[in-house]
Amino acid sequence: MRKTYFFGEDAPTMDSSADYWPIKIPLRVTWGDMDALGHVNNTRFIGWFEETRFEAFQRMGCGSLGPESFSGPILAKVECIFRAPVVFPEELVSFIRVGDIGEDRYTLEHRIDSLTHQRIVALGSSRIVEVEYASGKKIPLADEVRAALKEFSQQP
Repeated sequence: MRKTYFFGEDAPTMDSSADYWPIKIPLRVTWGDMDALGHVNNTRFIGWFEETRFEAFQRMGCGSLGPESFSGPILAKVECIFRAPVVFPEELVSFIRVGDIGEDRYTLEHRIDSLTHQRIVALGSSRIVEVEYASGKKIPLADEVRAALKEFSQQP
């Protein structure tokens, strides 16, 4: 069983060679990210996942994701496991990869590392569903979307 790490406990150290994380972006912790308890507010992690997710969409060539698009990705679920506290002015890096790929959905897996403390501070996932925007109905992933996802996945 996987151990959950709480504030004050030793979080696992980073080992970027152990896993395949094809996309990474640097993150900037600002003073405004802090909350009354003296660490980054938990809602900020979801925002960082979003920033990384949209960087992944750009690198995968998902094209326009705006209202003029016929179809595209919709966030159905997001979760975050907090492994260690983050405080200003830590240097972070956010990683993302494609997990499972289904008929009309896929999962993006997230990891945020503290470069300052050389440890993993958060893990998470985002469930994405492909939707026709006008009808709001799920549609199968297009072949080119599926191919792009596989490029950023360890799936064969």
